[in-house]
Amino acid sequence: MITIKVNDQVKWSGGFGADIPKIATVVSMEITEHPREKYGEPAEEVGIGLIRQNRVLFTLDNGHWAYSDQIEALTSE
Repeated sequence: MITIKVNDQVKWSGGFGADIPKIATVVSMEITEHPREKYGEPAEEVGIGLIRQNRVLFTLDNGHWAYSDQIEALTSE
């Protein structure tokens, strides 16, 4: 199963997914109740199901935050 954890590197597309992807490190994540919400419950690891539902909000080491549809996992486990 593919998961993303805090401290994992991901491909991040700024501009709400319109920009060229760049590598960033996940600083924190929140699982939201509904897709594209800006606040949720803190999590250390999330599975691909929640990411595909767009129910994870990511804070990145580049000073940006992102919705799930702006993130792509670099590794699978």
